[in-house]
Amino acid sequence: MFVVFEGVDGSGTTTLCANYAAHLRIQTGRTVWETREPSQGPIGVLIRHALRKEVKLNQETMALLFAADRVDHVDTIRKELAAGTVVLCDRYDMSSIAYQTEALDWKGSGNAFDWVRTLNRFAIRPDITLVLDVTPEEAERRRSLRKEAPEMYEYSDLQRRLCARYARAEGMLPEDRIVTIDANKSIAEVFNSIRSILDPLFD
Repeated sequence: MFVVFEGVDGSGTTTLCANYAAHLRIQTGRTVWETREPSQGPIGVLIRHALRKEVKLNQETMALLFAADRVDHVDTIRKELAAGTVVLCDRYDMSSIAYQTEALDWKGSGNAFDWVRTLNRFAIRPDITLVLDVTPEEAERRRSLRKEAPEMYEYSDLQRRLCARYARAEGMLPEDRIVTIDANKSIAEVFNSIRSILDPLFD
């Protein structure tokens, strides 16, 4: 089983992916691999430097790097799935489609959405993607509680556009199984919603 957690910065993808991984190990005894994108590989490390504004790269380069990192990451995902491991991934290609499409400033000179989708056409499909839907105001409130400096994409105008795009998540990847969850509630309440969707798949 390959499960992806998606949403804007502040939606809770990292926390809830980790929480569900722990729950699944305890309740089912299954082998679970918790992973994320950008990955821990060499390209993912470079992307994280760029996100922290330690390396300056334009948005076309960022889109290409995310796609390249995913090629590398998918190799490991395939191996884990073949071994019977449950793979839980904090972000995947939906993030690229949302973030890079909104960040690219082509001013009508090209279709950024189609270009980013084409770059990621090799990505294997998840069994299910959970989209944590949160208002821009709530996401911003949560981000303000973080101790780290804001990253490249963590500014209000872009995040508002991303919230609107994630609200139409099914249109980004219409062939995928996508379930949207109200993530404005407490972590415990959202976690219970996730359990109600995923637990039956593992029974």
